[in-house]
Formats: sequence, C-alpha cells, structure tokens
Amino acid sequence: MGNQADRPPSRLIFVKHGRPQIVAGAPPSSWALSPEGRLAATALAERLSIFAPTTLWTSPEPKARETALAMAPVFGLAPAIDAGLAEHHADSSPFSTQEEFEFRVERMFCQPDELIMGEETGLAARLRFDAAMARITGGEGTKVIVAHGRIITLWLSHRLRFEPMPFWRRLGMSSAAVLSENGAHLEIVTA
Repeated sequence: MGNQADRPPSRLIFVKHGRPQIVAGAPPSSWALSPEGRLAATALAERLSIFAPTTLWTSPEPKARETALAMAPVFGLAPAIDAGLAEHHADSSPFSTQEEFEFRVERMFCQPDELIMGEETGLAARLRFDAAMARITGGEGTKVIVAHGRIITLWLSHRLRFEPMPFWRRLGMSSAAVLSENGAHLEIVTA
C-alpha cells in the first residue's frame, strides 16, 4: 500500500461529447463525432490529464464513444461502455429551432416526472444514469465519464441541488464538469 499523500485525490469528471456530425433525418443517438469534435476531445483530454484519471467510461452512443476513444491515448486508458450513460432518450422529438429545443429541455428539467420530450421522462433518465453511476463509482481513483449534456445535467443538478438550465447552457461541446472528491466543488473545464 503506497503513501496516501502521493495519490491524487479521487474525482468524477463528466465529459460532454465533442461536436457531432449532424445527419438530417437520422436520430441524434446515431450521430458520429465530427473531425473537429475529435480534435477538441484530444485537447480536452490533455487539459484533464492533470487529474490522473484511473478509469474511462462512456455512453454507447457513437459521438460519446468516439470522444472517449479520442481521449483514451492521452490517458493511457481503454474506455468501458455502460448503456446507462446514454443521453435522455429523445430521438422521436424532431428538432425545429434552437429556441424550441431549449424550451422543451427547460420544461423537462422543471417537470422531470412528466414526458415532455422523447421516449423517456427526465426522472427515468436520471434513475438510469444513477444506476450506471452506482456501478462505476466504487473504489478509489478519478473516473472520467463521457456522456451527454442533458443526462449529466439531470444527474448533477439533482445530486448537488442547483438550477439545471444555466449549468446545461454552460456545458458546451468537448467540456467537462470536474466534481471534487467530497462533492463540494464543481468546476467546468473546456478544450
């Protein structure tokens, strides 16, 4: 057993996937990572490497999985997939305008037990993500979780009791929310 003082503190690092390649008519859960998203993911991994991640987890969706794969060489880790890390299921909700989309997202955050958009309530999505986090977070070390903006926001805002919409707006593509070991400090890091 090594010296406890030599170990970096444990953290949870929630990475929002990089910019996807949007394919009109295809469900967002099938979109792949764009070339610029891949570059930004690598740059973000370089910034996050100071936290000495010990595990790398990812949503099964292509844009998240490919973000994790772009980060993996920087961390020297192979990503593990957990289906519970997928985005709030809303492939059936057509995208009209950014304003309309944000209005539906805000309603979903405010009324998580109602089906506002898509195929899953915000509450069901958060509980699914919570079950995945219970599987992932055992033991010591810093865990990187590559997921999606709405699901990360649902989980963190419930856990830390903050207003979700301002946080969701701040969490841009290829950014990370770094949660301190005791959960007392949350910092956003960008590429």
